Amino acid sequence: MNAPYAPPEILAIQVKQALLVSALRPILAEDALLWQPEDTIPYECDGLAAYRKMPLAVALPENEDQVVRILKSCHRLQIPIVPRGAGTGLSGGAMPIEQGLVLSLAKLKKIVKIDPFTRTAVVQPGVRNLAISEAVAKHGLYYAPDPSSQIACSIGGNVNENSGGVHCLNMGLRFTMYYEFVRY
Repeated sequence: MNAPYAPPEILAIQVKQALLVSALRPILAEDALLWQPEDTIPYECDGLAAYRKMPLAVALPENEDQVVRILKSCHRLQIPIVPRGAGTGLSGGAMPIEQGLVLSLAKLKKIVKIDPFTRTAVVQPGVRNLAISEAVAKHGLYYAPDPSSQIACSIGGNVNENSGGVHCLNMGLRFTMYYEFVRY
C-alpha cells in the first residue's frame, strides 16, 4: 500500500515543527512542551475565540533561564513567538502565529518584592491580578486595574494589553512601564 500523499507545504511545516521540538526538548520537561494537536488546541486562540491559528508548539517554561534558552532557539530557527499569560484577553493579543511558538508565561508567578512606600511591586508575568491585590491588601493598597477576569488574568497580559477595568473609571489608568497601587 502506498503512503498517504502530503502536499509539500504540509511536509515543510512538519519538518519545521520537528526541528523546533527537538531544539526545545533539552530545555523543558516533557509535560512543558506541547506539540500534538490535542494538546495545542486550547492555545489556538485567547479569549477572542472568533479567530484561531494553530501554533507549531506551546512552551511552558518554569524559570527565566528556560525563557532565555527558548528565545535563543527560536531566533536561531527563525520561529516567531507569541507570549501568553492566562489567555483571557478579548483583543487577540495572545493570538498564535501560524507556524510559530506560543510561549506561555503562566508558570512564572512569583511576587518578588512589594514596596508599599513607593506603591510598586516586582512580579513575574504570570502572577494573577487578584493575587497582587491580596498581597498588598495588608498595606491598605489594591491593584487598580480590574478586568472582569481578575481572578484568572495575569499581570503580564495586563501590561502588554494595557488592560483596565471598572476601577480605572474612577482611578484612571496609571501606566508607564508598570502599574501603581492605590490606597483604599
